[in-house]
Amino acid sequence: MSSLTYFGYSAVQVEQANLRIYIDPYFTSPSELANLQPGHLVLFSHGHFDHGVLLTPKLYEMWKCQFVAPKALVNWLRRKYKKKVPAEAFLPLDVGESLYYGDTKILAVPALHPLNRLGKTIIAMFARSRAPGKPVNGYYFEGYYHAGATIYSAEIAKALKGHSVHTAFLPIGGKYATAAPKEALQIAEELEAKRLVPMHWQPLAEQVFYRYQPSHLMKLAKDTDSKVEILPLAIGQKVELQ
Repeated sequence: MSSLTYFGYSAVQVEQANLRIYIDPYFTSPSELANLQPGHLVLFSHGHFDHGVLLTPKLYEMWKCQFVAPKALVNWLRRKYKKKVPAEAFLPLDVGESLYYGDTKILAVPALHPLNRLGKTIIAMFARSRAPGKPVNGYYFEGYYHAGATIYSAEIAKALKGHSVHTAFLPIGGKYATAAPKEALQIAEELEAKRLVPMHWQPLAEQVFYRYQPSHLMKLAKDTDSKVEILPLAIGQKVELQ
């Protein structure tokens, strides 16, 4: 038995076997953070502000958790927050590498996030930091795959060959180097995922809008008779999985 909770944008919580993992926990108000259940492990896909890295010292203060991120980002986080978070709280992990947290194996999966000049400008306008936006990790553990931020790449299915995926969290917004519904569905089908949870489609508080909504993905899956279950979730919605 495990559960997942979607918190909007790319923020996800997965809980199983007394382990609570947060992935890209981006929140915009202290009240949102105060209402969260404590996490044991936080996975950052990359350093863009909208994936939660600027919350690192607050998360550590609340939870005394550990953080997994690409090595370049870990190096930046250790320098940036050396007075607030001990270096050993950060676990570096690059694509193709894996580590164990307890009995749970975490695998870093390739992502393709080629921001154009406009996208870089938009991110820079609101970033308030210089955390490295590349490389980008996707993550796989215990049947869950979280894409971070990516467009379609055949390397994703290659990296996960032989791994069973019951739930794929995939971006569908279609702007700023994130997959559109067609790309997301193709990734899920190549992974033979049981279900696809769409993410990275809501506008940020700063009103950065995306092209597509979950309704576009659901229509596409129906029109193409896809075997992948589309599971659109409201912000804060929790789902129990068998």
